[in-house]
Amino acid sequence: MSPAKTLVIGLGSFSILAGCGKPTPGGYWEGKATAKEVAMKDQFKTLSRSAEAEFWFTVNWSPSDSTGIVAGEGEALYEAELKVEHLPKVTVPVPGGSVKFEPEVGGKLTDLDPKRKFPIVGVLSLQGESGTLLLQKANAKSVDSFLQHKWAADTNQQDGSEQPLQFTIRADPGVSGGLEVEYGKSEGKSEGKSEGEGKAKAKAGIDAKVDASVQVITIPMTPFTPFSDSPAKVEKRPGGPYVADFEEKGKNYSIVWSAKQMGGEKREPPKLTPEMEQQIQQLKKMLQSKH
Repeated sequence: MSPAKTLVIGLGSFSILAGCGKPTPGGYWEGKATAKEVAMKDQFKTLSRSAEAEFWFTVNWSPSDSTGIVAGEGEALYEAELKVEHLPKVTVPVPGGSVKFEPEVGGKLTDLDPKRKFPIVGVLSLQGESGTLLLQKANAKSVDSFLQHKWAADTNQQDGSEQPLQFTIRADPGVSGGLEVEYGKSEGKSEGKSEGEGKAKAKAGIDAKVDASVQVITIPMTPFTPFSDSPAKVEKRPGGPYVADFEEKGKNYSIVWSAKQMGGEKREPPKLTPEMEQQIQQLKKMLQSKH
């Protein structure tokens, strides 16, 4: 093994050791998260949405109080779909192309890039070799300040992590009713309508004609966090790294995420802004209240 590789391994190992060679949860972590929600459900309509995220963070470990400050980044892929009974398949022309709705689909995410990057903050606390880890997507104020340092050039001075996703729905009152309120009625706008008579295949497989005045409306959908306000359980694997696991399921939602300590720091953590530091202090208080 070359001296350079030996040095890298040595530095990676050193980052997770503290005092007397005892392992700590400090250093670089990676994880994945899945969040699913049925945001609306009635007799005829079901609106569901989900986020699949990959993230990383570093833990700045303090042996004196057995607490680590977490900072990192994540990227989530969002999906959303509105199912409505007895709707036919239809293709509606819109500026720059068209939107296709499969049978019983009244709306769906049509954003050209449904991925959003976002900064992460958190707090890890241990008692012995087990403890808790609370992660959060940095709040809007933290993100605004953070972007001035990192992402402003990539997002044309806009907040890329909070940039609304484009959700497109059929404008029929039986489909769009209630959704304008859910995702921002004042910002909903008509994007186009079919020209002439279009054809659609109904659920039963019979060709049916679609009214030439079929319209679609785009509604901004705010990217939601793949994390919860509850902490994950942290444990140290025998002879191995620290790991965190979280699972929360309710009547209409589920949040599952896990993260694993990877050893040496492989990425530079984002610089904490004053707003991020304030959010971390709030997380510390939240974590203490749950103990």
